[in-house]
Amino acid sequence: MARALAVIGALLIVVGGFALFVTIGGIALCLKLRALVRRGVEGDAVSYHHDWMNKKYRVHYRIDLDGGRSGDFYELQVTQPEPVGSVARVVYDPRRPNRAMVGTEKTVLAKYRSETGVLKYLTGFGVPVVALGSLLVALFDGSGGGS
Repeated sequence: MARALAVIGALLIVVGGFALFVTIGGIALCLKLRALVRRGVEGDAVSYHHDWMNKKYRVHYRIDLDGGRSGDFYELQVTQPEPVGSVARVVYDPRRPNRAMVGTEKTVLAKYRSETGVLKYLTGFGVPVVALGSLLVALFDGSGGGS
């Protein structure tokens, strides 16, 4: 029985670790969205180049900032992009224009809220499952030492 609980604990560690691993990409996106929600400015960007990356369209945009500066960023799209030279509404961080996203402040805020909900759910699931699995392994793995 003790050995079975130790195996169940090991499986729980794997499942919880996988849930935490899945959140790594979401954390980077969530940090980008948080910066855009806090310091984002809505403006216009012009697409200047299209190419293909990871079976998606990569559309390069240029934002004209105050003082004659410009910032570049790209976004991956599944659908056919607008022609080169088209203007899109974007939210960007004036400190780091490459941290930008096509859309309005309202859509960025909605995406931020949905991403944080997913991260909280997966982290709230993964951490206790790993802790429970570790506890089961620690308590029951060393008890079957004679056979």
